[in-house]
Amino acid sequence: MRNQRKHSGSRAEPEVRRASGLGVFYLLVFAWAWGVGLLYAVASGPMVRVFGEVTLGNPLIFLTVWSPTILAFAVTAVHGGRDGLRDLVGRIFRWRFPLRWYLAATFGVAGLTLGARFLQAHLSGAAPPPVGDFARWPEFAMGGLAMMVLDPGPIGEDPGWRGFALPRMLERFNPTTAAVLLGVIWAVWHLPAFLFSGMPQSSLPLGWFCLSMVSVTVLMAWVTINTGGAVIPAILMHWSFNRFSDLGQEGAMYAALAYTAGALLVIIGTCGSLGFRAARAGASAPALGRVRR
Repeated sequence: MRNQRKHSGSRAEPEVRRASGLGVFYLLVFAWAWGVGLLYAVASGPMVRVFGEVTLGNPLIFLTVWSPTILAFAVTAVHGGRDGLRDLVGRIFRWRFPLRWYLAATFGVAGLTLGARFLQAHLSGAAPPPVGDFARWPEFAMGGLAMMVLDPGPIGEDPGWRGFALPRMLERFNPTTAAVLLGVIWAVWHLPAFLFSGMPQSSLPLGWFCLSMVSVTVLMAWVTINTGGAVIPAILMHWSFNRFSDLGQEGAMYAALAYTAGALLVIIGTCGSLGFRAARAGASAPALGRVRR
């Protein structure tokens, strides 16, 4: 049942005000992304003439990918004021947490992807993928930095989904339910991208893509919770997912099942809490919020 305890002191008001903006955030995020998609669908000619084709190089599309972060700040400013903005910025730039969570965030999805490719090769009788080609060392570091700048997804989305929405979801649902629901919402938000050939999602199998998004969201929630609500681990995991995942027609099933297996292991290993109870004991209330059991 929902935790109904009243919190005394200065923390109570920011938590109550923070929770009130979640519905507005989701409404605006979908209105922006789906609205742009609808305009391109029904008025393709004028939209292309004014803004260009639907690609990540289109400034309007780039801003649309950034809409979760942009709207997280806007809604926080209205519903949370200065305290809410300080809380959000603090979680986005929180970097002091154990090294193992940096490694889990950066290499966890990459390891699952590599395992999926080896399994696919074994079952199909093909040659296993060269690890050197998979990671492309030593280009990994420089390529990763470039992708952080050129790929709008991790920085443009995760402060919104993981920094703004996840703590509010944890105030309403238990951690596993919150993560799965957020993953479904995240996947549905991407659906307009499947309609346009200039977007990466247009060539991906929809079902396996959605399963991957939900599973990776559980993993992102796990690292975010265990770092006291920090957003950096989610950004790193999102980057790793975009860089290494093979969601094409041949590899999508194996990748999606690997991510699902990883998510299930985390859920089972933490008894569904995703580490929330242990992390909550050492985190401030605004970082993770109250949790519904």
